[in-house]
Amino acid sequence: EDLEIERGNPTLRPTTSWNLDLPYERFLDRVGVVSAGVFHKRLDDYIYFFTEEQAIDGEDFDVREPRNGESATLTGFEVALQNRLSFLPSPLDGLGFYGNYTFSDSEAEFPGREGEQASLPGQSRHVGNLALSYEKGGFSGRVALNFHGKYISEVGEEASGDIYYDDHTQLDLSASQRITKGLRLFVEVNNLTNEPLRYYEGVSD
Repeated sequence: EDLEIERGNPTLRPTTSWNLDLPYERFLDRVGVVSAGVFHKRLDDYIYFFTEEQAIDGEDFDVREPRNGESATLTGFEVALQNRLSFLPSPLDGLGFYGNYTFSDSEAEFPGREGEQASLPGQSRHVGNLALSYEKGGFSGRVALNFHGKYISEVGEEASGDIYYDDHTQLDLSASQRITKGLRLFVEVNNLTNEPLRYYEGVSD
């Protein structure tokens, strides 16, 4: 009734890739780890969602289906740090923190749009997480800030028809308390700042 069709594609081929990864990890004395790495990937037959207008029985429908792209590249680096602050005086010795960041530079070509470079669908240029945790006396709590940059969610017939998932930052909270040996009370609250889920077509305005 809204003139949209979503269908499968039995001719899809599986995605294959060549990957080069160079990681580094150092484990810390206080139950922690520092890691970093660079990576490069070449993907063939990557899968993306494509939307085009088709005339069916005299009416124009927006038809969405998964398709294979030709080839794409993905290059970037990632860093992470996790540590338990057990050296602090009680009760602060239950604190811990975690952080990671990934930068990715991707290029992809879409069939029918030759010579036009775009980023790999579903791939953000920037992704990061920060978390502060506390564990002691049967209590476990965590406050986490998560961020990702915009990325292409659906590919259109031309760049102005591409659907993007916009930049998004979200604050989440979880906590639990052991009541008895077999009983634990748990609470989780997502998106404390009520950030909107925002998509846009072509350009962000």
